Amino acid sequence: MLLKILTALIAIGVIALTYPFVKAQKDGACPKSLLIKMAGATGYMAVGALCIFMTGECSEFDKAMMLALLLSWLGDLFLHLWFHFACTAVGFTCFLASHILFIRAYITGINFLTASVPEKFFYSVPEIILIVVLVGLFIYLIEKSDMNLHGFMRIPIIIYGIVILTMLCKAAILSIEAVKFGISPLAALCGILGALSFVASDFSISILMFDRRHKKNFKLKLFNMYTYFIAEILLASLIFFI
Repeated sequence: MLLKILTALIAIGVIALTYPFVKAQKDGACPKSLLIKMAGATGYMAVGALCIFMTGECSEFDKAMMLALLLSWLGDLFLHLWFHFACTAVGFTCFLASHILFIRAYITGINFLTASVPEKFFYSVPEIILIVVLVGLFIYLIEKSDMNLHGFMRIPIIIYGIVILTMLCKAAILSIEAVKFGISPLAALCGILGALSFVASDFSISILMFDRRHKKNFKLKLFNMYTYFIAEILLASLIFFI
């Protein structure tokens, strides 16, 4: 019980850091904002580690999830460094790899719950259709938006969109299978809401980065960071249930 309370307090603490972080980086990234953000990132890592400790085991699912969280931590670090454009590129790559590992973790969890052999990336035609539709909608929104996405930047953003939308679909399937398997509905809540929050966060940060009208939108920055930290906390908590 004490470990559960500690985990909940850390999760609340991570969310509580959102406002001071956004306020600290109101005029741009600085050492103070970096310190606050990394404290939050270390917090969601701690939630994942405590969930493993409470379950008393470290499965392949747990390992993939923790590695995904670690890559998110590195993504937070490099995206917030302001020294060189290369830091942004490294941070972007870390988050892309993080989402791929989340997908890998979800596939591992789905295979465990459904005992499917051999492993597959897509299990049904409806799932493939859903991903294609979501990706098509994403590309349409990018094309119709006022985001300044020209030249080589368009391709990596579309690739990133495909990966995170696939992650959303896999999280939804894992959540459904978890409920069918008899695991607490809280698992479905963590999986689906966590993935949805991540999509919302990434879409909002793309607006902040590529739409000049919203670069200093404080409320949008708050929305971006609240959904981001909530996503990481919920996905880290999923380790406790699967």
